Amino acid sequence: MKKILYFFPDNVGVQTAGNKARAIQLLKFFKERGYQVDFVSLKHETADSETEQDTIDFLTGNKLAQRVYLLPRKPHKNNYIVYFFKYKLWNLFYYWFNYPAKSKIPTFLTIHLKHAFNNVLKNDTYNYIIISYVQCADLISNKRLLKGAKTIIDTHDLITAQFKDKRHFNLGVTFQDEIDRLSKFDEVWAISYEEQYIFAQFCRSQVRLVPLMADIDHSISSSASIKKYDLIYVASDNVHNKRSADWFFEKVYPLLPNDINICVIGLINKTIPEQYKIKRVLYAAELGEYYRNAKIALCPMLTGTGVKVKVVEALAYGLPVVCTARGTDGLPNKEFNGCLVSDDATEFANNIIKLLNNKDLYISQSALAKQLINVAFSKNVLYEKLDRAFN
Repeated sequence: MKKILYFFPDNVGVQTAGNKARAIQLLKFFKERGYQVDFVSLKHETADSETEQDTIDFLTGNKLAQRVYLLPRKPHKNNYIVYFFKYKLWNLFYYWFNYPAKSKIPTFLTIHLKHAFNNVLKNDTYNYIIISYVQCADLISNKRLLKGAKTIIDTHDLITAQFKDKRHFNLGVTFQDEIDRLSKFDEVWAISYEEQYIFAQFCRSQVRLVPLMADIDHSISSSASIKKYDLIYVASDNVHNKRSADWFFEKVYPLLPNDINICVIGLINKTIPEQYKIKRVLYAAELGEYYRNAKIALCPMLTGTGVKVKVVEALAYGLPVVCTARGTDGLPNKEFNGCLVSDDATEFANNIIKLLNNKDLYISQSALAKQLINVAFSKNVLYEKLDRAFN
């Protein structure tokens, strides 16, 4: 039986973002293939600490992991002087000597976290070690503790592009830092065709495309009639989504019919003023019900990088998507994909109105959406690529 150590730093027990959906998809694949998985993540933040046991129960109860390790990034500050000399000072030395000073990639790891992860490695032997995010690449720096395991990094995104707007951004140093971190691994997983191409040009490691998966177990209706919502908009409250929501509600919303019915799901609701007449759902454990009751999905992203998970999800339900150019990032084809694209507010609004009023256009866009999912993001596509990685 193949044994896998899988590190993913975010709380998968609360599935509020697309990156967590990907982690669950991988865990389900491991379960279906009969692999034994030890799951490693971070101890939850103080405000969320009560959910730690819930996360462990979720993973073990669903047989997604045999063992779950939640590791601390920092020790307790019982004595600030001891904390400074035994932890803070050594952390500074670690950052100075291990990362380029002008790189904008965050120094996420700590000495305390690395020691805790090394203890996990010491206690067992694995066939595969999978690390999520380039920021965490240095977890495998002690090659002796790997004991011959194949190392894989699941990138999730081209990180350099996320920091291009930072002050004093140095493209050469930051990109070289990212490539150097990725090249420490035997294999690099890219989530999109664009990232696969870029990484393959520069990384010394093997690069494999491992796309998102849209696994919809029900039949998808292309009919735009008898739906509760005209538009559905699903987003968290990160800085890119806040900027995008501001643009949509300030520039596009006033151009739409007064009686249009919009459902907004996610933490982005906290940043949208109360003046707008929308259905607000702060958290939905299951989005399927909402997608099935919506006609069109929105993705007004102006900034941000990588595949837009909510675009793929909406397309999987046969929903046409109205989006900006950023909404098609990571899709294998930029046209004939179920998306109507524009960065102009007036044209964006017109695309929505056309889909609502033109049944033939709606049906054709829905058909293109389903076709794209079947070709590029289906369960069969993902599992075939993963089987190659583990055989």
